[in-house]
Amino acid sequence: MDSQCNREYPCNHCTRRRRPEECVFSSEPTRNPSHNALHPEKSLNETKGQIQGPVPARLPIETPALDGPNEHWSSQHSALAKSFGYFEDKFPGGTKTALRDSSPASTWETIHYEFSRMPERRILDFLVQYFVCELNWMKQIVHAPRFLTHYHEWWENSKPSLVADVEFATLILRVCSYATQFLPSPLHAIDQICGHPLSDIRNTCSSIGDNLVKLCETLDWKGSLFRVQHLIFAALQISCEGRTDQFWEGIASASRAAQKAGIHTDTTLFEESLVPQNDTSKELDKEARRRTFCSLYVLDSHLSRQLDRVPFLPDHLIAGSLPRMHFVSETGSTSTEIPAGAPDIFTERLMQVQLGHFWRQFGSRHNCDYDPTAGEQRYDKFYAEYLPSLHPAFAFDRTDTTWDNALTKLPMQRQLLHIAIFDSVCWNFRPVLLLKPDYVARLPPYKRVLLQSQKRRLGLVALKELEAVTSLHLMFGGSSTRFAAIIFNTFEAAVLLLCLCTHVDFPFDQADENMDALGIHAKLTYKKAIQASEQAISRLQMLAELSDMAASGAQVAAQLFAKIAKWKQSSSPVPLADYIDTSFWQLPYSANIGVYDDLGPFPSLEQAYPGFMSEIFSSAAQKP
Repeated sequence: MDSQCNREYPCNHCTRRRRPEECVFSSEPTRNPSHNALHPEKSLNETKGQIQGPVPARLPIETPALDGPNEHWSSQHSALAKSFGYFEDKFPGGTKTALRDSSPASTWETIHYEFSRMPERRILDFLVQYFVCELNWMKQIVHAPRFLTHYHEWWENSKPSLVADVEFATLILRVCSYATQFLPSPLHAIDQICGHPLSDIRNTCSSIGDNLVKLCETLDWKGSLFRVQHLIFAALQISCEGRTDQFWEGIASASRAAQKAGIHTDTTLFEESLVPQNDTSKELDKEARRRTFCSLYVLDSHLSRQLDRVPFLPDHLIAGSLPRMHFVSETGSTSTEIPAGAPDIFTERLMQVQLGHFWRQFGSRHNCDYDPTAGEQRYDKFYAEYLPSLHPAFAFDRTDTTWDNALTKLPMQRQLLHIAIFDSVCWNFRPVLLLKPDYVARLPPYKRVLLQSQKRRLGLVALKELEAVTSLHLMFGGSSTRFAAIIFNTFEAAVLLLCLCTHVDFPFDQADENMDALGIHAKLTYKKAIQASEQAISRLQMLAELSDMAASGAQVAAQLFAKIAKWKQSSSPVPLADYIDTSFWQLPYSANIGVYDDLGPFPSLEQAYPGFMSEIFSSAAQKP
């Protein structure tokens, strides 16, 4: 007779079948809290003095022996590597780092104490399950089935004594803290889990995670895949909190850790695995490393392009780190039969890798003058080389939606990729908005015509980007979210459209044929641009309830909108109500819209206020 389900996530049955991602058991997140669900928030310094020997904990840790035969060599090897910068993967065959640490017992007692502070398992199970089913599709830092296998084994291990145990505990905490950023949600509408406020759970996980990170670095200077992953999740949480500068620093730390641990090389042994290693397990671990590295490469490429910085990861590393296995679904899809030819769950990330690799070849444009001809050549190359390489399920023209019902996250991945593509094209043409009139006047006539064409293409692509963001937001339920892709791209695309509205020579409402951008034919009118911008500002104002990034973006965009409204009202015979929904002025932040009322009427924002664009973006950058 089969044993009963152990009512944990993932359960014993699904784990034994090697299908942990298909587990549907869900703990009851709304039950009353138990006394020890969350331990009191005492600082480590306050409690340390009360420790007399090992502290009783939920997971007893075996303090490693200090007199093994290889400990002396391991200590010398570590000191040599730190002093001279030698990495194990520099030498053929490498050398093995002892994972059983020879640190003093006090270090392990401290780890013991931090483990005892972790939220109880039913809270962590709920957050891990929510992450795997609802969030992992976005960045895919971890391979869900492998992550759940390690998660199950971590709880089963009664005497964890490897550095990997500490690293993986940190990863669990970072994943759970990140998951709380997306709650409440339509699937979980309350701000509690098991009676505990989400904010308390988030703070507890973050606090313990911060402490364990320092201990991990003390135990093992080299690091592992788990370290790379928990550093990325820490950076993603910072992104959700709207601190892009610190997000950049977080990606820098993860990139250094990835190269230090050598996760981009097949020669690196994945010795930190928590499960028994056979040939299949080793190949799965190698695949997990490749996918994590690709996801990190995407984040590095995207953020460096947005900030006009040099990427941390060199291009040549990605060639040998591309995935080699095909997994149709890793999110527990209930469909038993996936149609033939369905895209891998990682296909969208691969398309993002190619997108980042394409734009990297042109380097950073920081402090470089914009050349309309070069901008057009980049666009033509992108249109001819990148767009045809898209998988049919992600194509712009005649998108294949065959697998949408079976792969429930595929439509959301499609919108996420399209947003990234639109954003990259906007990045290519964005400098046309910053050109000085005297510079434009010196250009040959054919380049001035080209600039007008590029402005129209920029406007159309920004409009399509807002449409894609709207679609993605609706797939999230249209509710409040901290997802940076929705907030950031809403703000940037709206500002681009509004800035185009300030250009008195922009060819709005012309009766000629539709404009072509990325194979999309449409006509951009002033009314479409202003209405799309208004809707974007309304979305930012709604999201401002949870996000500081959305709040600062909404305020700056609303100020810009007010400038345009005042200018249009004073210089156009068309009634303002034809363009603007008057209910907009009753939305939050409307009190801030009148800050420029003393400027008076002016024929063109572009000419009357030369520092207009710089002030708008610097104002956004200075917001918290």
